[in-house]
Amino acid sequence: MNIKLIREKWISFYKRGFITGLIVISFMCIIDQTLISPLFFNKISSENFLLTITFIFFGSIFCGIINFILLIILSFITIPKK
Repeated sequence: MNIKLIREKWISFYKRGFITGLIVISFMCIIDQTLISPLFFNKISSENFLLTITFIFFGSIFCGIINFILLIILSFITIPKK
């Protein structure tokens, strides 16, 4: 197990997953709002605006956690350099 990889790269892996998730989920929300019948989100109104923003934020956190789990799996596969 390559602990050095986790120690040095975990912040960048989490940020990359979080920002990618934020961009993708926000893009899906914007495209979904232009459709007549939305697929993933409800039509945003003043009542559910905060709920939609919260969903996007927590989805991005989940994407960051998934990317961190992939880093842990990657650390099991790689061999540390001496």
